[in-house]
Amino acid sequence: MTAGVPAGSAARLATLTPEQRDLLRARLRDRALRTPTRLTPGQERLWRAHRTAAGRPVDVVCQAVRLTGAPVDLDLLAERVQGFVRAHESLRTTFTIEKDGSREDGSQEDGFREDGFREDGGAVRPVVHEDLPPRLVRTRCPGGPEQAHALARELAYEPFDLAEGPLLRVVLAEGASEEEAWLLVVVHNLVFDAWSFELLLDELARDPAAPAPATRPFGRFALTQAESTAGPRGREAARFWAAELADAPPPLATDRARGLTSPGTGGRVDLTLSGTVARGVAEAARGSAATAYAGWAAVVWATLAEFSGVPDVLLGTFTANRDGPDAQQTVGYLLNVLPLRLRDPGDGTWGARIRAAHTASTRGLRHASYPAELITAERRLPGLHPLFDVAFVFDSPTEGSRTMPSSVVPARSAVVSPYDVDKGVARYGLTLSVHPAPEGASGWIEYDTGLYDRSTVERLANRFTALAAQASGTAGQVSGTAGRASREAGQ
Repeated sequence: MTAGVPAGSAARLATLTPEQRDLLRARLRDRALRTPTRLTPGQERLWRAHRTAAGRPVDVVCQAVRLTGAPVDLDLLAERVQGFVRAHESLRTTFTIEKDGSREDGSQEDGFREDGFREDGGAVRPVVHEDLPPRLVRTRCPGGPEQAHALARELAYEPFDLAEGPLLRVVLAEGASEEEAWLLVVVHNLVFDAWSFELLLDELARDPAAPAPATRPFGRFALTQAESTAGPRGREAARFWAAELADAPPPLATDRARGLTSPGTGGRVDLTLSGTVARGVAEAARGSAATAYAGWAAVVWATLAEFSGVPDVLLGTFTANRDGPDAQQTVGYLLNVLPLRLRDPGDGTWGARIRAAHTASTRGLRHASYPAELITAERRLPGLHPLFDVAFVFDSPTEGSRTMPSSVVPARSAVVSPYDVDKGVARYGLTLSVHPAPEGASGWIEYDTGLYDRSTVERLANRFTALAAQASGTAGQVSGTAGRASREAGQ
């Protein structure tokens, strides 16, 4: 323990008992775990995207939470939010470029590459602060969801100073009546993901008589990820994903050539499917010994194969990356975007396509923690993600509803209803999002307006809806390519 230690310090270390040395080692390791020294691969990608998107809130969590059915103590709610920030280091983190005092806003351009990292070896570093309060705003929001969403979007479009922070913005608003309130949460993805948002809601809804769950610093996750990636398991995963993406299909055709405009500006076309269709897709999946995820992935696969005329489809899919024992209660950006390669529909029946989607999705589970940013592949695309032009989002149905406890809501509980706010941005060329529920499935196709016309995406949405209905009818019906979705001139 004394190798490389100055003589005076070495002499003091020599006087310690073995127990004291063990305690010192533990404290030093804990300090290292709590002090990240570099970005994770996922954070590096987000940093690049932040600069590329030129101020558009592409990688910003933007949620509007409606609290109804009882009055809410907004002062106490504010205290809970502040306590959550004190408990989680990610929300007290900022990012700076070391050397010469250069800031993330690019005010000193000399020596910078396009991705925001320095040619001379400088690097972006996370800085954890002992105290960095969130930006908390109190206001009124009597105009319902439309006004709340507009306020959240306005907050998301305010530029983030990654070097100064804070990166969490919260609005607490009184609603149209004393039994309605709004919690608006806007936070940069560099320090937060969808799972982190659920942890925030859990904390706000926690009964004060119940102990707070033990938190885990993001630095511990970052260190564990780096060690795993560099070890035998990481090398095995690297080989697996490189083979999986060998001879990957070309990106989808677009209405305008890629790389002509700055990425990130988006539109959405909504998807609405009946309960009969949603239940039918889930039943078709069960009949093929597969998950509902595989059933909907098969519909996405058939839709895109028909659209492109190529049966081989590559999707970006999302994993929470929370399997490790320290990850469940960690706030930060742990999300991983992994390849889902769908290429052999067998005999073309829905049953065969669903089974193939299930096999493809489960095959990579062993390597799901490997950062996609490190995958070696010839396929490289301009835009915000180098591998994927299409992403698939599937939200599993949740049981029951969340409520606020009586400490925050006197006498009785308020119902908590979160809404994802459409910010008018696009992370990928296309994102197909499906949200099944007992009453039916909803969702949307988000598209980059620099690449696609709305009319093209509307036709794609119509074909998705038709193929979902076809898949729900019988698992033995041929998925086929009847009526290819026509496109305007593609590139």
